[in-house]
Amino acid sequence: MEQEEEKFHRYNVLKINVDYYFIFIITLILSIIGIVMIYSASTAVGERYFNDAYWFIRRHAVWWFISFTAFIVFSRINYKFYKKIAVIALLLAIGLLALVLIPGISEEIGGSRRWLSLFFFSIQPSEISKLVLVIFICAALEKRYKDNRIFKNVFWPSFAILMIMTLLIFLEPDFGTVIVIWITVFIIFYIGDVRIPHMAGLGSAGILVLVAYMFMEEYRRERIFAFLSRSGELSGVNFQVNQSLIALGSGNIIGLGLGNSVQKYSYLPEAHSDFIFAILGEEFGLAGTIVVIFFFVLIGFFGIRVCLKTEDYFGRTLAGAITGMIVMQAVINISVVIGIIPVTGLPLPFISSGGSSLLTSMVSMGILLNIARQNYTLIKKSDGEI
Repeated sequence: MEQEEEKFHRYNVLKINVDYYFIFIITLILSIIGIVMIYSASTAVGERYFNDAYWFIRRHAVWWFISFTAFIVFSRINYKFYKKIAVIALLLAIGLLALVLIPGISEEIGGSRRWLSLFFFSIQPSEISKLVLVIFICAALEKRYKDNRIFKNVFWPSFAILMIMTLLIFLEPDFGTVIVIWITVFIIFYIGDVRIPHMAGLGSAGILVLVAYMFMEEYRRERIFAFLSRSGELSGVNFQVNQSLIALGSGNIIGLGLGNSVQKYSYLPEAHSDFIFAILGEEFGLAGTIVVIFFFVLIGFFGIRVCLKTEDYFGRTLAGAITGMIVMQAVINISVVIGIIPVTGLPLPFISSGGSSLLTSMVSMGILLNIARQNYTLIKKSDGEI
């Protein structure tokens, strides 16, 4: 009997250890794919705007080094520590979102104020705020909702803060980030055993807000109607998606080869950022896109495994939320690129150019690694190895 129990414990240690290393390796591979693709996709736009073909890849290399360092550091910090600083981090995030709306401090690009200028670089507070909000809601639910499951205990700490941050991000505007945040929050609610009537009530209110926002401005209505009717090609409403589909179609099965994209030469806007998946498809074909999609599926698979193995309420909801946030953002980005949903302006995690996006994604995966590490440590203790 003792031998069977020992084998059981060691088997579970092995499984959790495998989860940890697979998440680490997959994250590293995706980030390296990002370096390669930004090197290829950004040369034309770098030459055009900065007279330097390697401007974007040098910038991305610096952000990659910072992000990978943060990835390692956060994988070593006990995730339970974030419960202690959740409120402070949330207030700082709200402050940064408010600063973005002040002209002179923020950068306006393409009609949006999403970037905050800090010395020699810019950050996008909405990216950082996603993770901060997730941590806060997971901590708030554990503290106020999990034991008595009263509606006011999910509304005030979670939904009220969610609405404040939604409003601030709407004002930038950044509709895509809001969508990811809302989906992630409802993943937290589901994993955290929030009652279905409570989720339905909050969800109904949220849908009304989102729909009202979508139809509030004429350009948003135009974009939605053009997408639904597949019209507006000549006026440019669907131009970006059409060029993206041309890039994907040109790649065929195995692609044109690294560096041989045609669409990156000013035909496809945002080729190095939001639409980098199209350039990947053009240069590496269907095979390359399937590989990248498979890696995101693996993140979902191993992230769910970590979530299911975590007994701690905060850790379980946080692991599920991080997994959902990364995977859903990838799903939305890829869906935009292949033309099945309207353009949202979301980067592809780990791969698109953008320092704040890469940093947030790597920090998130570092936290997920630590949750897996803590699970591994607990089982080792139960096995008598510590």
